Amino acid sequence: MADPTMLPAAAPEAMPGILTALVVEQDREAAAWLETAVAAPPLPGTAEFMRLFAIAGRKLGGAAPQGWPPARIARAALLAASVHAAGEEAPARLATAFRRSDSAERAAILQSLTLLPDPGRFADLAADACRSSVQPVFEAIACDNRFPAAHFAEPVFNQMVLKAVFTGAPLARVIGLAERTTARLRRMAADFRDERRASNRPVPADLDFLLDLGT
Repeated sequence: MADPTMLPAAAPEAMPGILTALVVEQDREAAAWLETAVAAPPLPGTAEFMRLFAIAGRKLGGAAPQGWPPARIARAALLAASVHAAGEEAPARLATAFRRSDSAERAAILQSLTLLPDPGRFADLAADACRSSVQPVFEAIACDNRFPAAHFAEPVFNQMVLKAVFTGAPLARVIGLAERTTARLRRMAADFRDERRASNRPVPADLDFLLDLGT
């Protein structure tokens, strides 16, 4: 399936239906279940939300050769509906859901952030996720995700990029990197490269990739 974060902006109340419609052709029975779930969504972080979120990940199996697999879109639809229902409580409630999730569920939350109403208010949650020692969780926010370039402050974005280099997450998958690369980030990368060389340690190839940006 195509990446739904590329879709035109939609009203918060419309997004769950748009995402559910993407599931229909893949599995009509699962889409019917999803329609029922998003019609009266539980608030994020509650026991009922966590139950439905887990089911949504299992309801549509398989993987997409390109773009998003159906299970991820199903979870994004449930998230969009639940976060909209939570209103001003959404940041705190989504943080609770994140804490109560397993690694796959945390990755789904991070990958869906740009589809949620007023996504910038979840920047703290996303920044905290950059500190994760679980590589798939870190890559869920750092790679193939439009949220960091759109919403991270410069220090947070820079630290995410350097961690990507350090952990081996490909910088080619950091969306918006060229536009967000500054002289400060290049200096940090150069210092990192000098430290590696001084200690006779291998220099990650992506450091050169980063230093070539904007030159």
